Amino acid sequence: MPAKRISPVYLTKEEPNSSLTCSSFSSEIAAWDAFRQGNESAFIFIYEKYFEVMYAYGFSIVADPYLVKDALQDLFVELRERRGNLGQTDAIKFYLFKCLKRRLIRELAKWPGKRESLEDLPLSFQFTLSYEAQLIDRQLSEEKIAKLNIAVSGLSPRQREIIYYSFYEGFTYRQIQDMMGLESQQATRNLMYKAMQYLRKCI
Repeated sequence: MPAKRISPVYLTKEEPNSSLTCSSFSSEIAAWDAFRQGNESAFIFIYEKYFEVMYAYGFSIVADPYLVKDALQDLFVELRERRGNLGQTDAIKFYLFKCLKRRLIRELAKWPGKRESLEDLPLSFQFTLSYEAQLIDRQLSEEKIAKLNIAVSGLSPRQREIIYYSFYEGFTYRQIQDMMGLESQQATRNLMYKAMQYLRKCI
């Protein structure tokens, strides 16, 4: 049976405030701190703002919708239960992505025949470039975009992963280094350079 999304009505006795927007909180730090202090509206705001993008990210790691939805539900439930013990962050999406990645990798490692370390997973990172990605020039023809996506499929999983973090999610090199467990920012830049060099050759 497919996992059910968490319902804000189920999580709080108060009626959810449908008018919550980014302007409801002065910053990412303010939204996260309000959540850590027990503000249900802040929790609903974070959940509704990041659920869909986190699902897309999780599906890039493992193309199993049930596993990704289960992992997401468990993650948000755990965060809500432990919010009083969570540390500060000024980058909620980065924090949530990192938590989700580690949770999915732990689940994958439980599968028969899977004994890889965190550094070796994900085994295949899949996504398709679109006009929304900063990498894509909106003047490119459909034919060139198709060629670019073919080129992306020719990248190594780690190269695809770094392209995704940089051009889809806008993570900094420091954040990418942390997400991917790379030894230095120079190693991160080198990986990005090789990926971009390959894509340029293909288009």
